[in-house]
Order: sequence, then structure tokens, then C-alpha cells
Amino acid sequence: MPDDRAASRPHGRRGAQGDGRAGAGRRPGFRRQGVSGFDLSGQTILVTGAAGGIGAVTAQVLAGLGARLVLTDRISCAATIAGLGEKASTAREVVIDLLDGDAPRRLSEQAGPIDAAVLGAGIYRPLDWDDDGWEEIAETTLSLNLMAPMRLARELVPAMAARGGGRVVLVGSIVAATGGSFPGVGPHYAASKGGLHTLVRWLAARFGGQGVLVNGVAPGITDTAMVGVHDLSAALAKHPLGRAAQPEEIAWPIAFLCSPAASFVSGAILDVNGGAMMRP
Repeated sequence: MPDDRAASRPHGRRGAQGDGRAGAGRRPGFRRQGVSGFDLSGQTILVTGAAGGIGAVTAQVLAGLGARLVLTDRISCAATIAGLGEKASTAREVVIDLLDGDAPRRLSEQAGPIDAAVLGAGIYRPLDWDDDGWEEIAETTLSLNLMAPMRLARELVPAMAARGGGRVVLVGSIVAATGGSFPGVGPHYAASKGGLHTLVRWLAARFGGQGVLVNGVAPGITDTAMVGVHDLSAALAKHPLGRAAQPEEIAWPIAFLCSPAASFVSGAILDVNGGAMMRP
């Protein structure tokens, strides 16, 4: 790879301001330097919720593109790291429970400087709000799905801006737009993901000018352990593709948003639902 850091570094801030014309002051294009638009070599990326599901597969994809990884979950990510094969040496883990209010600060300290963060840790518990005990489940869901990434972004994003830029990808859901598209989706989960999508836009507006690009992905039904306990046959029978997504079909769009190829994408929610919900 050419040692032209301004050209190859995917997350840096834009160059000096020019005279206002289109293209004035822009960084040299990475394609002109022969660097792949998806090359993540030299980038350190934090992935939360990396012990399984979409997070674990995202780690595999990012490592394959050359990234160094900091993987975190409330349980060990050792199996995820072992699954990286020859790339295992490029990853390390931080075991931490993001429901702990102080966890984002401690995680930020242990992770060290990072170039991108994939905030995918979350919980999905079926809930009928007519049930006894609904409030405890709702509060836990909102705490992990919304407050934890908000606290973590508060630690990570200003530090990225101070270093010249970065990327953040938050993992939302189709239910933020539909209100519920498969069994067991209660108001707690839909509200947590709706809030997360709003957080994407707020962060993008606040920090885009400082070189930090913040985006989200909104998966539809995905074949993971989190939803595998539910009967999805009725929902999938109405699905345009007739099936659930595989985790890698979510992981690759996440990798795109971390990559140089997405250098002009900010504040976007990328729908990855196989056409189950189509925006006008």
C-alpha cells in the first residue's frame, strides 16, 4: 500500500477549505492511489455484542478486510476470536456488561484509540405490556439498546473528532419504522430502536463537520439465536424474499459503512430487510 496517509486513511477529516467550488480542498481519492474502497488495513475497530450473532460475523468480515479488532460482550468473545483463524492475532477482547452505567467509560479506556465503532450490543425480549413485570423488562431493554450506545458514543465520538475523524455504525432494526414486524415485538424494543435511529442522525449532525461519520443499519428478520426461538413462519410467508437474512448479509453493509467507500455517507439508516419494508 502506498504510504500516502492522506489518501489511504479512510476516516480522516477533509482537507483545507478551498474557494467554495465543488471538489475544492478535497482529499486525494483513494482509488487513484490503487487502494481498495473496502480496505480497512491499519484501522482499529471496536465491535460490541461480538460474542455471537451479527456481531461475531461482523468481526469476521472486518478482520478479513484488514482491520484490527477490539471485541466486547458481557461474556467472553474467545470463540469469535478463534473463528478468525489466521486473523485471530489481530483481535483482542474486553469482557464488560454495558448495563453497568460506568461500563462505557471503562470500555473506552481499555479499548484505547479506535478508528471506528460498530455498536451492536442489544437485547430482544418478548413483552406484552399487559403482563405483570413488563416495566422491568422494558427498562432493561431501553438501557442496553439505547442508553448504553448513547453513553458509549459520548465517550468515543469526541475522542474520534479530536484525532481527526472516525466512523460509528449503530445497529438498529426495521421495527423502528414499522413498529413491529414479527412475533413478540413490544413497545420497549420498537421504542429502543426508534430512539437509536434518532441518535444516529443527532450524532451525524453534531460531529460530521469534525470528520466523524455516523450511520446505522436497520436489519429485518435475521437468522440469529436472538430470534430463533420464535415461530416466524407467518412473517416469512409474507416476506418478499420468503426467508430471513443471514448474519453475513447484515455484516457486509456494516463493513461498507466503516470503509473508505462510504466516505460521503453520514446520517443514513441503511435498510437491510430484503424488501420487507420499502421507503417511498
